[in-house]
Amino acid sequence: MSKDLTSAQRDELNALLLERRDVLEQGMQQNQQNLAPPTADEGGMVQRNVSRGVEQTRSDFDVAELGRIDRALKAMADGSYGTCDECGCAIAIERLRVEPQTELCVACKESREQASGHERA
Repeated sequence: MSKDLTSAQRDELNALLLERRDVLEQGMQQNQQNLAPPTADEGGMVQRNVSRGVEQTRSDFDVAELGRIDRALKAMADGSYGTCDECGCAIAIERLRVEPQTELCVACKESREQASGHERA
């Protein structure tokens, strides 16, 4: 675990991760209900199919995000949380508060985005 994090900061970040995981899991449950096939007697079948496609995409993103959260919680448990996966430096607490499931420091994230052609928002 990053030596830069205090016990209180680790507790705060752990709580953020658990809260985000709960929100994602609740959203995923709702998405599964929304993905139920429409009945034949419903009007607007095309619109519902488009909506189902959007819900499926959202669900796919949620699954990926849930994986990142679970990896962060595991890293917290094994003591490797808060260090960049690429350069090994400590990830700033400010970044962890915004995105506690992050695996990269700002410099490595920006470098990866530039390499893939994405610009930071």
